[in-house]
Amino acid sequence: MRKTVAAIGLGSLIYSVALHYFIFPHNVLLGGTGGVSVLLSRYIPQLSAEDYLVIINTALMVAALVVLGKSMAGKTMLGSLFTTLFVGVLDSTCKGHAPLVENVFVSAVLGAMIVAVGSTILFAVDSSSGGTDIIALIIQKYSRISIGKALLIADILIVVMGILTFHWTVAVASVVGLLIKTFGIDFLIHRYNTRKQR
Repeated sequence: MRKTVAAIGLGSLIYSVALHYFIFPHNVLLGGTGGVSVLLSRYIPQLSAEDYLVIINTALMVAALVVLGKSMAGKTMLGSLFTTLFVGVLDSTCKGHAPLVENVFVSAVLGAMIVAVGSTILFAVDSSSGGTDIIALIIQKYSRISIGKALLIADILIVVMGILTFHWTVAVASVVGLLIKTFGIDFLIHRYNTRKQR
């Protein structure tokens, strides 16, 4: 159990660092609650993207507990809790240090790659960073739509909103980042499962 909790903590930390230093500073949208947070901070700038992420993830954790129950939502809620805490800590203690990379395309690529690593660590122990993963689990419970399809639909809608909202450079960087994140996670999970079977 300790190894699982440690893995969830590590994956959440890596994911949060990617958001804070590479994704949020350039308003890059990779889907998920991170993308929603960027959009909200654009239209309602009284709060930062990090603040919105904390609020959304907290609300979704409560929804997961109520709708999915303790056993089904446990690890995902822990991943969401760690991610929310790490993002909150980075936002309050490391303001002014982001972005690490000025070029939006390079930042999107690096951020997406780091997100893929963090997400893979979480998925490997049957957890996630929460967010739209929780929404997908709820949708799956009450419909015939698979988790994969629900997540893909949500991510595409968020990125399309970003294309309509931000400059074309951010929009293109977001599409590139989303593809790298999606295929990166698939690749890393495949490698992990292959090694596990040996």
